[in-house]
Amino acid sequence: MNTTNSTFKSIIPFISGNIHQDSNIIIGCSGGADSTALAILLSLYSTKININIKLVYVNHNLRDSEMINDDKTYVANLAKKYKLKYNSTEITRDEFESNHNGSVENTARILRFNKLADEANKFNTKNIFLGHTATDKAETILFNIIRGTGLKGLEGIKKATTKIINNNNYFIIRPLLDIERKITEEICKENGLIPMNDKSNNDLKYTRNKIRKTIFPLLKEINPKVVQSIVDLGSLAKDTNESYELLVDKWYTELISFKKLNNEQIFTIKNIDTFKKLPTKLKTELIKNILNHTSIPKKQITVKHIFKIAELISLQGTKYYNLPNKVKFIKEYNIASFTFSERSSKLN
Repeated sequence: MNTTNSTFKSIIPFISGNIHQDSNIIIGCSGGADSTALAILLSLYSTKININIKLVYVNHNLRDSEMINDDKTYVANLAKKYKLKYNSTEITRDEFESNHNGSVENTARILRFNKLADEANKFNTKNIFLGHTATDKAETILFNIIRGTGLKGLEGIKKATTKIINNNNYFIIRPLLDIERKITEEICKENGLIPMNDKSNNDLKYTRNKIRKTIFPLLKEINPKVVQSIVDLGSLAKDTNESYELLVDKWYTELISFKKLNNEQIFTIKNIDTFKKLPTKLKTELIKNILNHTSIPKKQITVKHIFKIAELISLQGTKYYNLPNKVKFIKEYNIASFTFSERSSKLN
């Protein structure tokens, strides 16, 4: 059994759980090995079950026009070869400049998802398939570690997730997230295809490229299976986070109550003595969850607010604290409450 067939066999259970008969799907296709391999495998799946596939090439307008045209031609020919639908779309320079947020990479990612969502709408679907691999996941986890992250960041890229884009839900599906990039390259080779090589992927001014081209080769000298080791760490982090979320839910249900009184809404920590005995991380997570349910916009909730409340709860006597958007915190006796008006909640 060749690599194409063995990989296809390995991803069928996941694909069949996320695609139904007569579904429409789009594939974000750059022309690289990963998205090319994904197009090959999903076209193979379409011979088993009737699904309609459209390849979408997103032009970021960040490279030489000749290179962009070569990529577009390659993806168009790929669609023709496998009898798939095709369209290209672009992020204009004006769009990029007016939406620039932090790094070029981050801005490009956000705008790319916007364009893919637009194409999904035109194709009457919410299913967006992407060709990310285990190699991408390992790079993302390492990137998060370098930048600074908690357990959530150690999960890396998710295999299937719901993403809100322009106030609509889209299903982002990555069937190749358990295989490494060398496998997608082999699939392309077996099928007589030479994928496009984006030269910007060699530009070390981008952090992800530094990780891919400089750091990972060094790590592989120490551990040739470092990609799988990091991916396994991500899976462990995911399991830990899920267990922790269940624990947070348990204590939230046990310790937190909610009521409406006249025009006010009140969240109450019912037993301060029990709350104080919880681990610090669990206490701060419960406070964060309460604040997320108040009238305070999430972007205005800071670590400073959370730790200040935790500190006040730990102290003796009655304590007061005014939070953003007219939310009032008061701790007295063995309870602590968060009070805000129903009107301010509706305004938020």
